[in-house]
Amino acid sequence: MQRLKLRRNIALLALLAACSAVFLTALDQTVVVTALPSIINDLQISPTQLDRAAWIVTGYLLGYVIAMPLMGRVSDMYGRRRVFMICLGIFGIGSLFCGLAPILATTIDISFLQHIGINVAAPGDISDPNALTPGLVWLVAARFIQAAGGGAIIPVAMAVAGDFYGQMQRSLALGLIGMVTETGGVLGPLYGSVIVQNWGWQAIFYINLPIVFVLMVAIWLFVPARIEASIPLGGTLGRERIDLPGTLLLGASLICLSLGLSQEAITSTTGVTGSTVGQVPAQNNPILIGAALLLLAVFIVVEVHSERRSTLQSANQQSQAERARAGANPSPNIQQSEPADLYMVGAGLTPTLARRRTLPIIELSLFKRAAFSATSLVSLLVGAALIIAMADIPLFIATVLGGGPIDSGLALLRLTVMIPIGAIIGGWLCARITCRLTAILGLLPAALGFWLMHLWPVNVGWLQITTSTVICGLGFGLVIAPIGTTAINAANNRQMGMASSTVTVLRMVGMILGLAALTSWGLGKFHDLLVAFKPPPGVSVLSPAYTTAYVKYVTYAAHQVFTSIFLAAGILCLVAIVPALLMEGRKSSPYAFFGHKDGK
Repeated sequence: MQRLKLRRNIALLALLAACSAVFLTALDQTVVVTALPSIINDLQISPTQLDRAAWIVTGYLLGYVIAMPLMGRVSDMYGRRRVFMICLGIFGIGSLFCGLAPILATTIDISFLQHIGINVAAPGDISDPNALTPGLVWLVAARFIQAAGGGAIIPVAMAVAGDFYGQMQRSLALGLIGMVTETGGVLGPLYGSVIVQNWGWQAIFYINLPIVFVLMVAIWLFVPARIEASIPLGGTLGRERIDLPGTLLLGASLICLSLGLSQEAITSTTGVTGSTVGQVPAQNNPILIGAALLLLAVFIVVEVHSERRSTLQSANQQSQAERARAGANPSPNIQQSEPADLYMVGAGLTPTLARRRTLPIIELSLFKRAAFSATSLVSLLVGAALIIAMADIPLFIATVLGGGPIDSGLALLRLTVMIPIGAIIGGWLCARITCRLTAILGLLPAALGFWLMHLWPVNVGWLQITTSTVICGLGFGLVIAPIGTTAINAANNRQMGMASSTVTVLRMVGMILGLAALTSWGLGKFHDLLVAFKPPPGVSVLSPAYTTAYVKYVTYAAHQVFTSIFLAAGILCLVAIVPALLMEGRKSSPYAFFGHKDGK
């Protein structure tokens, strides 16, 4: 009894440590959005180069997407504690370099990156207005490193929960991790705004360091180095290989596509006089987009090959196991429970090929099922729309209304707090009116909310902000459960984890692409509006009256850009209704959330 109680307490403490780590990394996923105006000002990013600032968010999302599907498999091979602590260490190192980015920018010359096509200015050099500021390059690189550790923590934390808890308790533990993830994303903007208001944006990252240290101690104390689970019938004695080629190809494809879509709207500028001389509109980079498509094609070929090979190796292993079992146990009346590999070893057979198989990072055969393809596309489009709200609402409050970080955080909180509420309602509705109708009921208010944001005047009031953001957030929340439930129900038991992680990754891919494409488009529109500026008659250039008129016009131009982007995000929500029509159209069993189908 005492040992059982001790084990239960250790499991609870391990889950608490894992949830705390997930909460911290989820905070940092959204904490920066309310700090962007301060970061843009400190790093001297001009208003015509805001798409570069978007990489502060995009870099984190890229690291998240690349690391998340990979590290769960790595923890299977090398143990939860070791991988968990490495991930926390990577997250901490990334946080440290994020805070040090302005200092590193003035002390270390990274202009040598120009030799590989990255136009980075030397410290203190402002001669080229189109060169990247060193501080921005340091910050984006550090955010990528930070996310590589943070994104990896979520699947490892879920694996820790799976190690300690049985089938029924496991679903509750995994649900707790999911709730903590959503809560961190909700509180991140407000948490960041409070820190920025009082201590500056660097403190957002410095405060992570002591927290990471405490979490590493907790992980070391409560998470075992390795829990040896029993090998199931037909299982393997060894471990599968991680799909490193697939991971690298997917990451390289996303990076090229993000860079190709987020080219600056202008390559040079001559000032603010409205002259178009020397101003050359930049198109999306076709070479990078082509490279992204080529890498994606290679990724698909590699994954298809890996999946077919894995299936054949599994079949060969099962066949060898059956022959070995028949030779070791000729009597059909004697029941055997030993793992298949033990028969193979006992019979002198070698299961090396089977146990060294490479499992694909994504099983593309899932996309042959219409419901799964539909829910994946909905997840992609919802991610693109959601990141627009997360990034542009704080910027609108800061630039158009002149609000501070707290104001930006509170405005976004109105949207994010409704997402988990909507998710609970959506889960309840799925079992009663089908996932298909629930998703459509979510996408419509999300589009309505963006349309109401599109109508915001320059001097918009808080009642109008609250109405539109609450409606939009509720719509996004309603879509979460139909996406996850349809994905899981479209997969078999062996593919459930793969299916849920795939739609999650696709939502983040949508965020990356949506932020890159719409920010670049909005920046081009902003530039066109600035070029069209004409000073009032009789006002001389650079006089106080000219400056006042220009500042007022810039605010008007920013308002035009933001409201147009909100409208585009609403259109994305409406487009998502088309694939939503192909989502699961039967009432979902409540047992689907616990890893069962049809209540079985």
